[in-house]
Order: sequence, then C-alpha cells, then structure tokens
Amino acid sequence: MRVSFFNNFKTFCFVYPPSLLLREGAKSEIVGAQVRMRSLYVEAVQPVDLNKNTSWFQYPGVWTIYIFILFFSWLVILSLLGCTAGTAWTIVHLAHFAVTYHFFHWKKGTPFSEDQGMYNKLTWWEQMDNGKQLTRNRKFLTVVPVVLYLIASHTTDYRNPWLFLNTIAVLVLVIAKFPNMHKVRILGINADYPI
Repeated sequence: MRVSFFNNFKTFCFVYPPSLLLREGAKSEIVGAQVRMRSLYVEAVQPVDLNKNTSWFQYPGVWTIYIFILFFSWLVILSLLGCTAGTAWTIVHLAHFAVTYHFFHWKKGTPFSEDQGMYNKLTWWEQMDNGKQLTRNRKFLTVVPVVLYLIASHTTDYRNPWLFLNTIAVLVLVIAKFPNMHKVRILGINADYPI
C-alpha cells in the first residue's frame, strides 16, 4: 500500500507542480504582479524596415528627442544671440528647413554598404517606412515644420521679411513630403538621369 501511495504522490507532484497547488488568490496575485512588472518596461519591437539608414526613426523616444533638440536649439539661439523670441523661432525654423531638406529630401543613398546599392536612387524620405505613405512617422515629420511655422510666424507678429521666409520654408518642406511627390524630381532637379 505504501509503495502505491508514494508512486501516486510522485505522479501527483509531477503533474501538479507546487506553484499550481497554491490557493487560487495567491496564484492570481503572482501572475498579476508579473504582468505589472512587464508593463514597466518598453518593449522595442524589431522594425520591419531593415534599412539601417531609416530604421532608427522607428524606435521609442525619437520623436521626443527630436522636439527637445528643436526646443534647446531655440534656447541656445535666444541666449547666445540675444534676439527676440520670434526671431529665434524663425532662425530655428529656417535652420530646421535647411538641415531637413538637405538630409531628408536631397541626399540619396545610404552610408551603409550592406544594402548593395539598393537605395542609391532614393532620398531618406523615400526610403523611410519602406516607401509606405501616410505612416505615423511621416505624419509627424510633416506636422513639425507646420507647427514651427505657426510658432515662428505668431511670435514675429506676422511681420515681413520673417513671414515671407517662414512661408517659403514651410511650403517647400510640406510639398516635398506630399505622397504624390514620392520619387518625383521637379524639372529634373536632383534626378539621376538628364532630361
């Protein structure tokens, strides 16, 4: 009789581990604590975009850092140049225009050789999100120049020449980001082939 009890107990412990033998409330508390602990961590999902040139924009926190860079550049310009807030926002907007137009809409290809020339004829904007249009990242990068334009124009009281410069900058950037402008070279400018 004892041998059969021992064998049954061994089988019982194997099939039902001690964690399952806890009272039901304690078990749900442990599982709940594990779920809460997992929710404290940001899970960075590997992006579908395997292009190293653009995949960095998929990760969490990039948008926040982008905004902080714009704000801190405004603070630096405001403190170093001693100009008005509107002039500083206009300088930030125009600098943002020059930098993003050059790196997002003018330069082609990638600095990495692993792609074997696959992206040599595409700008950064055309490479982003594997060419899919109207993604969250594209919408964010379209809204940023518009918001900068509104801030810069409002803080300069819509005076010329600042309004004119801000308007030209935002128009060029926003038109370059339109889905209909994907892989389009106006008048052959920055084209890979002669017209």
